[in-house]
Amino acid sequence: MSREYAREMVLRIADAVSGGEVVPVETAHISGVSYFTIGEYGVEFLEFLASSGARVSVFTTSNPAAIDLSGLLQVDERVAEGQSRISKALRSMGVSIFYTCAPYEFILTKPRTYHAWAESNAITYINTFRDSWSDKNPGPLALLGAIAGFVPKTALYTLDGRRPTAAVEVNIGPLGPLEAGVVGALIGERIGSGVPYIKGAVFADEESRREFAAALSTYSAMVFAVVEGATPNWRQYLELADFRDKIQISAEDIASYVRDVETPDVVYIGCPFADLETVLQIVAEVRRRGPTKRPVYISTSPGVYRQIQRLVEEVSGYNVKIFSGACLVVSPYTRRFRVIATDSLKAMFYIPKLHGVRVVPCRREECLELAYA
Repeated sequence: MSREYAREMVLRIADAVSGGEVVPVETAHISGVSYFTIGEYGVEFLEFLASSGARVSVFTTSNPAAIDLSGLLQVDERVAEGQSRISKALRSMGVSIFYTCAPYEFILTKPRTYHAWAESNAITYINTFRDSWSDKNPGPLALLGAIAGFVPKTALYTLDGRRPTAAVEVNIGPLGPLEAGVVGALIGERIGSGVPYIKGAVFADEESRREFAAALSTYSAMVFAVVEGATPNWRQYLELADFRDKIQISAEDIASYVRDVETPDVVYIGCPFADLETVLQIVAEVRRRGPTKRPVYISTSPGVYRQIQRLVEEVSGYNVKIFSGACLVVSPYTRRFRVIATDSLKAMFYIPKLHGVRVVPCRREECLELAYA
């Protein structure tokens, strides 16, 4: 498949979804690169593209894989071989193999620039907190767009398509990671589609912003929200707003979402990948208290992992397992557990569906208490 063929495919899709209009993109981020989720057919599709000589024309990164970079999440030989074939195909097409769901850590997208990303939490993050523009492109379209250099000009690539349609008032804060995730999930469930304009939301830290973006896009089709005071150009968006819905979110709403926590097998932090500050906070806590009774799994990006490699070995002696390049959502390793405690609403949504494992929500400090209980 040549670049011309990829261009033709994207143009045909644009004919169907955007009246034939396309936009050039600066970067691409593709999803669907775990053998566990795409299987043999997905591998064959990627190998077909690679064997035809296709190469990406913009900087392109990839989502997490089924296997982490250090081999902590052991999988059977079939999955390992399939994942190796995926990596080989992606490399031959020029994709940067970062295996991260948080490419915004190192791709500093600017406001009002166009991107072809396929990971919903990352799209929501750059749309909401940077006013960079990406629609939720399906994984194959994001890859074809990376090869062609453009994607269909769908609504979220236009200012009119980003017009706020629902007023949301948040009467609690500041929002920690779990609360931010619950707010994202509640907005997603109650509104479902459109663009929420959120007033009153104060995020406690970077991890909270990540959890909000992940939950909003997990519990709805929405990948963009305007947060008053946080989203660049939020005043312009307020002037454009055409509110058709109005909701409020209170402390009682959040409390009703967080149920009693049963004793887990393991604690999991890092969906989306944990930032450096979060990892160091947990490391400091276990250094102070000693080894945990239950394992604590932390997934983080390859960039953060490289910065803390010495700590990874040290804290393994405290029963804390830090890994990178994969996560418990897309790895079959997760199926060995019965109950997982986490502060991630996204993990709470996907792990039961993909692996049949129970997931219970807890604030990060409560999760650590469960690890010592």
